[in-house]
Amino acid sequence: MPIWGIPIDCNTNQHHAVIVYASIAALLVAVGCTDPGGSGRKNGSFRLFGRSESPNGRDSALTIGTQDHKSNQSTLSQQETVIVRQISFDILRARVAKGIFSESGKIWNHLDEEALPADTAFYLQRNGLRVARGKLDSWRPIKALLEQEKNVESSAKETPLTTGASFTLELDPRPRDQTLFIVRRNGHLAGADYADSVNLLRIEYGFSVDNKDLLVVRMMPQIKLPYTASRFDVGPNGLVQYPSHQPTKVLRELAFEMELGPDEFFVIGPSNSAHHGHLAGSLLLCEEIEGSKYESMYFITPQVTEKKRVKPVLSRQTGSP
Repeated sequence: MPIWGIPIDCNTNQHHAVIVYASIAALLVAVGCTDPGGSGRKNGSFRLFGRSESPNGRDSALTIGTQDHKSNQSTLSQQETVIVRQISFDILRARVAKGIFSESGKIWNHLDEEALPADTAFYLQRNGLRVARGKLDSWRPIKALLEQEKNVESSAKETPLTTGASFTLELDPRPRDQTLFIVRRNGHLAGADYADSVNLLRIEYGFSVDNKDLLVVRMMPQIKLPYTASRFDVGPNGLVQYPSHQPTKVLRELAFEMELGPDEFFVIGPSNSAHHGHLAGSLLLCEEIEGSKYESMYFITPQVTEKKRVKPVLSRQTGSP
């Protein structure tokens, strides 16, 4: 499964709010014709249609087109209308002083926090993470609130067009020694040390099986660990070399899933417990620079475009046996 790291530069010489833009794109392919019916949102409808989902290594397909058939005495030819779907993600990172996101409802008041089940939202907030869905017409008041912060900076990043069913955001490229604690659903606290590690957000995506106009996204934290050293060992057939590789720890325990319509985006930011200890929200979204504390929120907007093309199908001979 292809994974891309999009480093978001956190370095700055001034103490102020920082807004960083990035863009990520992917191609998905669909053919045929099926109306999924209904427009309601349903949980548990996640399904991937990226390149890695196809067993033969080719783009997977969802039937949403038509077929034309022509025949004569000797041949039967077919044509399929193929719809190529391009998915891109516009990513905005806003960094502000401590408390503007985690202790105030100014931004969150313009967002829908009921997009997640109540128990999932509560569980994430206990771990320092707050998630919501927004509509594009709510972006203007949010943007106005962000611009009220002094010395706002912005920068843009683009990534190559590619295919896949997931990607990762590298939140800070600088490795660090860190301890992570997770408050589990049963209330117990679990922790682990990760030396020389880098924090990421992993985003998986695909179309809803119930409504082709809805995109389903699933996000979770991920920790990138140091490369292992290559080594040799003696196996049944002689000397075996184990090459160096870079392991990762995907924290699916902190995953959430959300359906998004054509004019919607989703956000992840710090909850009011994010600055407490070594919770996930603290490690992912909070930082301290020269004694001053800051926090970040990510606004992620998917864009889906379609292009039609005709796909030829091989002919076959017909006739009397």
